[in-house]
Amino acid sequence: MEMREFVKLVIKESELVEKIKAFGGFEVVVGTSGTIRAIEKAVFNGYGKECVEGNEVLLRDCKREWKFSRGELSGVVKSVCREGEEEGVKREGFFKRRSEFIVAGSVLLEEIFEAVGIEEMEVSEYALGEGVIAETLSKSFEGYDLNENARWQSAVRLATRFSGKKGIKSAARCSSIAKEIFEGLRKWSEVAGNQIDVFLDAKDLECLEASCLLHNIGLVDGKTGYHKQSYHIIMNGNHLHGYSAEEVKLIALLTRHHRKKLPKFDESSLQEFADELKQKFRVLCAIIRLSVVLQQSDGLNFQDMEFLHSQEGFKLIFREAGAIASFPLAGDMGKELRKELEHFKTVFQQNLLLEVLPE
Repeated sequence: MEMREFVKLVIKESELVEKIKAFGGFEVVVGTSGTIRAIEKAVFNGYGKECVEGNEVLLRDCKREWKFSRGELSGVVKSVCREGEEEGVKREGFFKRRSEFIVAGSVLLEEIFEAVGIEEMEVSEYALGEGVIAETLSKSFEGYDLNENARWQSAVRLATRFSGKKGIKSAARCSSIAKEIFEGLRKWSEVAGNQIDVFLDAKDLECLEASCLLHNIGLVDGKTGYHKQSYHIIMNGNHLHGYSAEEVKLIALLTRHHRKKLPKFDESSLQEFADELKQKFRVLCAIIRLSVVLQQSDGLNFQDMEFLHSQEGFKLIFREAGAIASFPLAGDMGKELRKELEHFKTVFQQNLLLEVLPE
């Protein structure tokens, strides 16, 4: 109670309430940095209860809303303020290095909620210092995209959360192939007069690379139907930051359709897209499907490849030391590869030849 009285006095002397009123109030309240993130974690995990572990907590995490209400905050405050040695051990085990000041931090936040009239707070995983740096860069460098790094970092963070070392390695290979094909198609399209009937820009490449990075995160729940699980994790977790809702949906759909059945454009999931975005999805989907199959071959050099156009059509060339002159097709990979090459031809109206050449 002494702490509360002190906090109320500090809030009053700071004239925080008057300053907010002078700005006309607020629509959304965003909390940032360690203490607030720790409180959100406590709300999400039901602090004081047994927490789930392993894959179950990862899958539950994909539905995380990253916000908490005044009532939920009050529940955490009551829990952390309980006295006794057992409660102290529990508090230290959950909050770790923040356990020493989580009581003060949570009481302070609750009093701010009360004084300002906050009913709900959204939680940012970025700190104020990162925002200052990003804003400074945007003012210093012309054309600097304030959200570009946030977008990519959020995609990387999501991939590493749900994928192991092997999964990240295959996702990176997939992204390398997809980028090479994308850039080659865009260059050819500009020279040939937009032959693919849609303008591809840097944002489309961002979405494609994010999709490649995230296409296998659903494996956390097993191999069966993992492409569908990847879609649900992306759509339901609010993990991707800086992307528009339309771009998040595009990324999710690309992961959903990177394997198995080819997408149908009369599906309900595509109905909300404008015609141009549907065409972009068709192009990007053909690229990611082919890239996923190719990355499964451990014998290819993904660091030295080139996408070209000739009279025969498109060529994707891999250069290897002591390579043979024809592309290997064997077993299930060969079957899947032939299927995707046919799909590629349908989308772009040209053949794609794959070659492995000596360095």
